[in-house]
Amino acid sequence: MAKSIGVAGVLVLFFSRKLSLHGRRLSSDEAQLLEQYRALTENDQIAMRYLIGAMRSISRF
Repeated sequence: MAKSIGVAGVLVLFFSRKLSLHGRRLSSDEAQLLEQYRALTENDQIAMRYLIGAMRSISRF
């Protein structure tokens, strides 16, 4: 990927998106990560979603 936000950033982005669906306001860090995600190309966004899905499938949380 041309632009990457790191594994921790992906996790924060994933959880912030899930929590934002429940009406919680995003913190400034979460909003910044969301902006960075939206700045990615469509192919990079798709790759990020696959990565998050793979991480979720092996996660022990």
